[in-house]
Amino acid sequence: MEFLWALIIVSLISFIVVLIFAAIVRYAIDSSKTSKKLDVLIKEVHHLKTEIKKQQFDKQRDDSKHIIDEKV
Repeated sequence: MEFLWALIIVSLISFIVVLIFAAIVRYAIDSSKTSKKLDVLIKEVHHLKTEIKKQQFDKQRDDSKHIIDEKV
């Protein structure tokens, strides 16, 4: 019976330590503003991808005009 109580107490203390560690890590990440920087980076990459696709589409469209002109 004493072993069971000791196991319960150790597991409770371990759980509390894990919660404290998680809170410290979360605070460190929030204070470094890494998530905001990552959001900005993701938006910038999205805009770049969109711009590249638009340029490729414009290039293909221009190339197709030349092919049609040559055939006619």
